[in-house]
Amino acid sequence: MATTKLAVGLLAVLFLTVNGASYVQNADEEYNKNFYGQKIGTFVQDVPLADIRGEVFAAADRAIWVQKFRLNVPSDCTSVVFLVGEKGGAAVQPDGGGVPVKDNKNSIELASVDNANFTLNLPIELEDVAWLSVYCRNTNETLASVVFNDVETPTPLELNEVFKGEHRVESERVVIVDHQTVFIQNLQYDGQGPATWFIAGNVLPVTSNGATKLSNQDGVFDYGTLPSYLPARNVTVQFPRDASVFEFDWLSLYCTQIHLNFDDVKLPTP
Repeated sequence: MATTKLAVGLLAVLFLTVNGASYVQNADEEYNKNFYGQKIGTFVQDVPLADIRGEVFAAADRAIWVQKFRLNVPSDCTSVVFLVGEKGGAAVQPDGGGVPVKDNKNSIELASVDNANFTLNLPIELEDVAWLSVYCRNTNETLASVVFNDVETPTPLELNEVFKGEHRVESERVVIVDHQTVFIQNLQYDGQGPATWFIAGNVLPVTSNGATKLSNQDGVFDYGTLPSYLPARNVTVQFPRDASVFEFDWLSLYCTQIHLNFDDVKLPTP
């Protein structure tokens, strides 16, 4: 695996289209201090019996990623919701004056959950959010909250690593487009691995044990093996709905049958 650090800026103007959206990056622009997105904070409990934990990351202009979320709904709470407060709004501190946010199941009402990962789509722009809270509506209590300080909207980030390894694996740019999408420019691979997947994980050396399977070039997760990418082609890789680039240290082109890492790139850590 390459050990060079992440790029601060692109070497040239980069234009790419992923899922119908276009992204243009300029050579001299800085990218959020060398990482994609940022960790906004962790939930701070206001009511101990609620047992709320979790980390919150900036994911897009109107989205956040909530990771390792735990909620033990108190017995006296019959209606628990996520609320967001707007900067300059009436609710300066987390309270019942915020706007309800639907959870990952498109529901406003929250239930007890443990170690959940999900994206929250915001009703306002990310940079306009003052706070996010878990609020009990029937007791008018803020159970836990996260304050948003100096949060910036994430932008696509080019890594200062490319693929170059076994079975003619080679690429040009590797770009984190958003927290669940990676774009690989002009990827080559001879297709000879019997059960080759894109995977992401944390264990070193790179292994499929405990790793997460990512999509193939068509956005399909239930596939047997990757095809040949000869001639080279642009490939967009998706993370599962309950996973994010924020969770992992590397992304690999890996043969799960012969347990061989064809090559991998390091992912940024907020």
